[in-house]
Amino acid sequence: MKRINSINFSYVYKHLEKPTKDYILKEYMKHYEQRISKSQYEVIYKKMSILMKQKDTNAFFVSYNEKKQIIGAISITKYDNRILSLKNRYMNKDIAEIGRCYVDEKYRRCGVGSRLLNLAIAFAEKNNYEKMYLHTHYFLPGGYNFWSKKGFKITLDEKNKMPTVHMERELENNTNKYNIQMV
Repeated sequence: MKRINSINFSYVYKHLEKPTKDYILKEYMKHYEQRISKSQYEVIYKKMSILMKQKDTNAFFVSYNEKKQIIGAISITKYDNRILSLKNRYMNKDIAEIGRCYVDEKYRRCGVGSRLLNLAIAFAEKNNYEKMYLHTHYFLPGGYNFWSKKGFKITLDEKNKMPTVHMERELENNTNKYNIQMV
């Protein structure tokens, strides 16, 4: 197991945007394999570029090791009401969506995902989001169990082509709970 104090965390500034998108896309491809088409991967990459520009409502955070290699990432974005099965659930609400949360296998179970989530929570609370939403899939390693342990509750469990579990968690809106620093 790696030591957490040799790992650094950062808000994704301009100079980190491309390596962050590359890391996240590599993780998508590793975990989703043929479940997603090549053209869908291109759409995902372009969408990350758009989301990264909307800094007032969205943030990306990364963790990196002593060699400055990205070993984890998470995004927090304004939910865009795109999922049909949730169409009326979040209408006219300020909902933050957690996404693109990946931690390199060698660094799992040592607090990296929790620290990334804490940064995302702090951003959501600072921006007065009401709650956080995410969706995961049972085939993603550790995903469902991690989110459950972090207080996310199932709102919809779809038994579709890629069994999708929709989850949410209330926010405390206590901006002093986590010391968010944009370094």
